[in-house]
Amino acid sequence: MASTAPDTRPGPADPFVERLAAICGPDGVLTGLDDRRFFSQDVYAQGLLPLAVVRPATRAQVAAVAAAASAAGVAMFPRGGGMSYTNAFLPTRERSIVVDTTALDRIVEVNARDLYATVEAGCTWARLDEALAPHGLRATFWGPMSGRTATIGGAMSQGAATFGSGRAGASGSAALGFEVVLADGRTIDTSAAAQPGRPPFFRGYGPDLTGLFAHDAGALGIKTSVTLALEPRPVHVESIAFGFAGFDDMVAAIERMSAEGLASEIIAMDAELLKMNMGATTASAGLRSLWRVARAGPFPTGLRRAAGLALAGRRLAAGAAYSAHVVAEGLDRAQLAWALGRIRRAARGRGVELPASVGTVVRAQPFPELPVTSADGRRLLALHAIVPFSRAAALDRAVRARVAERRAELDAAGVAVMYVCSTLGRNGFLYEPFLYWRDSLEIYHERRTPAAMGRLPAAEPNPAARALVEALRLEIVDLMYEAGGVHLQIGKAYPYLRGRVPAQLGLLRGLKRLVDPAGLMNPGALGLD
Repeated sequence: MASTAPDTRPGPADPFVERLAAICGPDGVLTGLDDRRFFSQDVYAQGLLPLAVVRPATRAQVAAVAAAASAAGVAMFPRGGGMSYTNAFLPTRERSIVVDTTALDRIVEVNARDLYATVEAGCTWARLDEALAPHGLRATFWGPMSGRTATIGGAMSQGAATFGSGRAGASGSAALGFEVVLADGRTIDTSAAAQPGRPPFFRGYGPDLTGLFAHDAGALGIKTSVTLALEPRPVHVESIAFGFAGFDDMVAAIERMSAEGLASEIIAMDAELLKMNMGATTASAGLRSLWRVARAGPFPTGLRRAAGLALAGRRLAAGAAYSAHVVAEGLDRAQLAWALGRIRRAARGRGVELPASVGTVVRAQPFPELPVTSADGRRLLALHAIVPFSRAAALDRAVRARVAERRAELDAAGVAVMYVCSTLGRNGFLYEPFLYWRDSLEIYHERRTPAAMGRLPAAEPNPAARALVEALRLEIVDLMYEAGGVHLQIGKAYPYLRGRVPAQLGLLRGLKRLVDPAGLMNPGALGLD
């Protein structure tokens, strides 16, 4: 990765940008070219360059920024941690600003008795989880794996999955209420606390306004605070893994585990992706992973687990086309032992038990510093759909058939396709094809690459591979739609409005006009503009 001096050249002088600096202070407005480029990119794509990046430090500043932008006719693109693949916050208009919410990071209240916590929207999942640990609590959904960077407000807007998803489902399930700044600067509270004297402890009080703004892709407003439901943090946690010869056997096993609510997380993957993930980027990174495992359990149990991982190494999925990695929990040992027994029974006759390497490492450090490329510097794109278990096999066959049709092109362009699956609640199957290819890296990738990965190898622009990835992306999204798939992280990439009846379209578009009559709040998100 070539090292160059940052380009701090500001954009064209604009009285509106000066107004933003008056609201947020000169340090709260970024106008340098590299900053505007970085904040208008995500893992996959590049948006238009905004006039500026605004970083409000208070919720009142967010409201003032929105009011000023609305008065000036400037589009607003809210951004959290920025770990998107779906153009979620990428500007679609040149006369626009990116509203970076990461400076809104206060933990406002932890109510250990009434089991809720209120945080500002820019607080990360990792920070909240660290604050809740001394209370013996956690959120019912407690974050995506990118939770060191991903913000709670961003995940509530986009929809996220991983920690706790096996039981609780997606991120929005943990929300009790939001404070939201609308496009014209008005602020609303969707929780019970919107009425005087009521704490935000309960979501189902009348029409579900919180649900209305959950997973809205930032199309309806800028979340400035979030209240989350909490639960006791399980004391006993153990990982278990299984190898499967085929996709159908893997799906059948995890379907039964999900239906019985046995696992906090279930993550499955094909052998190629597992092999890549089991290879540490550096020897020191591998040692750090083992050290975290050793520290995660009581001595000598943690030490034995670390030694077992070192011996398992890359032999983990030998002979298995797929592996499933399951995390079970219990408030006591008996509860944990019961869950592990039921999980083994679900896999019996379908899979072979493997060393529990992946789940053990993930839980030893649940929020690692995630890369946004492969370890060898390839670009990546994740696609996904959520289907009922009854449709999982048909979706997989359709996607793999399409990939097989393009196999010669993909091989010639150096594009690899690998697969991850997981579960959402008791009946949701999350299917994720990952595409990898060599291509030039953008400033987003340079800034987001963890220091532990070292200098990534330089790569020449690869427009042929890029065009092939985009063509395959569109084809797979169509296949997911035909299979009855739904999506988190809709952003501007998935066909949210396709096929809806006129009455429902009218309701959705009417809601958008009500909260954003000029169409200035993340135009393009959900396809509502």
